[in-house]
Amino acid sequence: MDQKLKKQLQDFERQLDAALDALPTRGWSGTSALRLASELHEIGAFKKGIDEVGYIDRGYSILANGFVSGTDGAAADVESETDVRQMMEDLAFASHYYMIREYLYYSYNVHGAMNWSFQNGRVEIRFADKTIPRQFFTVHNDQVLGSKHHFRDFNHSEEILRLLKDEPEGVVTSNLETAEPLIRGEADLKLAAYFSLISPDSQIDLSGYTYEQFLSVYRMLLMKALYHRYFARAQDAVGAVYMPETDLLHGIEEDLGIGPDTSRKILKDMVYDRDATAGRVDASYFSLMREGEPDGRIVMRPHHFAIAEGLVNVLRVIAQRRPNTFLEQVSNEIGSAFVRRVKSAWEAEGFICHSEVSLREYDATLPDIDLLVISVESTLGYMLFVCELKCPVPPRWAKDQLKVLNKDSVSKAFRQVEVLKRFIQTEDGVRFLSRMLPKEGHPHFEGFVVGIEHLIITSDNAGMFFGAENTRVINFRTLERLLRRSDGDLALIQHVLRTYPEHADEALVTKMIEFQLGSLSVAYEAVTGSPLLEFPQGHWRSDPERQAMIDAFVTDGMHPFDVLEHRPPDLVVVDHNRGGDKGGD
Repeated sequence: MDQKLKKQLQDFERQLDAALDALPTRGWSGTSALRLASELHEIGAFKKGIDEVGYIDRGYSILANGFVSGTDGAAADVESETDVRQMMEDLAFASHYYMIREYLYYSYNVHGAMNWSFQNGRVEIRFADKTIPRQFFTVHNDQVLGSKHHFRDFNHSEEILRLLKDEPEGVVTSNLETAEPLIRGEADLKLAAYFSLISPDSQIDLSGYTYEQFLSVYRMLLMKALYHRYFARAQDAVGAVYMPETDLLHGIEEDLGIGPDTSRKILKDMVYDRDATAGRVDASYFSLMREGEPDGRIVMRPHHFAIAEGLVNVLRVIAQRRPNTFLEQVSNEIGSAFVRRVKSAWEAEGFICHSEVSLREYDATLPDIDLLVISVESTLGYMLFVCELKCPVPPRWAKDQLKVLNKDSVSKAFRQVEVLKRFIQTEDGVRFLSRMLPKEGHPHFEGFVVGIEHLIITSDNAGMFFGAENTRVINFRTLERLLRRSDGDLALIQHVLRTYPEHADEALVTKMIEFQLGSLSVAYEAVTGSPLLEFPQGHWRSDPERQAMIDAFVTDGMHPFDVLEHRPPDLVVVDHNRGGDKGGD
């Protein structure tokens, strides 16, 4: 980074930090500020929808260390218009701070990530690397379209609202007992939609509790959040929920049979408190907050908890607090489950898959092929995807996103792909490919073409920071949706993989957000509400004319080798008639 720009950024950052520290609400009583901010989030989510209060959530996470501090100060009054206005102003500024912090992290760590302009008392920040806004767009697009698909058959919301209408809050009635299994069903659907790669009954030890125990507690709290969210709609009674820990521990033991000592350890990793602040664990990993006084209550924002990715968040907390536990107990389990998940998505559309394929018999230094996908192409031969899979825990903020650049993370996949490309072009590589093809042979031809593509599949990254690389990158949620829509149409899959960046860039919408920082006017570019980008619906395996087209190709005397007049790169020809293999360039 240019030294002049670096100094400008550092000076700007110091001014930003000073303005954050000087916010009026930072001098309020921590617990009263926590209450007011929590109520404002819930009221906003209730009235405008959860997407419209994203800025409150971002600001909330920045100010959370003060909220849970237990510090004394002026008591905020939730009924005071002046206090409400001041808190909203401070949350808005903290939301700007959150976004500028993201862009500073990118700028310090990735050359050419952002464009900064400092002129005439105005600071402007724009995306320079197109992969950054594309990542934001892709994640949001996946979430919305994935949610629509996942919940397409859930139609119990109106019934739950009817059952809770005029019911007393928190009292077990016949209507509540009728509503409870419906709420549980929604909770289970949500859990399945989350980053749920670890088996629900997994006994891996997370240092004092098992994953199964954590998931049971999380499900119980998710049901509680959903109940309060429905209750708010049914009776216009929106608000945060304040839970004494002793009551919560008693409820967990009574409902789940998990003792208080174990439950305390689970809650410790789920609740943001002063210890989390001292340990520098980012508040964005938490939905629950704890009041700062001794025996402070646990504060739940039901609308927030109901959509927070709690499974990812607890994994991030464990990885930071107990990295050895994460590496020994969690990392391999997630990695193996991730391979199984991606493999099953390809297999569901009729592709042949081999996972964790070792190449050590050819060269001990070669990496394994995480997933080899084979498509039987009736008029060509075979098409192969050589897939590298990388499954870091999905990120919450910039510091997490930048970890893909670590030498053992997504960046490593590109180096592994280059090694595999070189190997496949050798005689050993061609023999290996020939061995991996279906043993029964091709359905129509003894000589045929094998096309090869390399693909990197990740848990979240859609190519962010890797715009200069040639190998395509796709995250598993985008891939799963693409495969579902493809009907096994390989041409459609290849087309989408090739053109997705262009279409995403055309679809995403950005705007300049402005705020005042002392005498400075600051404007930064952000991805805003954009049209959804769905893939076209394929019709290939289900096409009634498909077999007739294949039969006509064979009957007319056409042959896969006809494509060799315009031979693409990475093409392998396998001709069993001639007793040998030909390797492509």
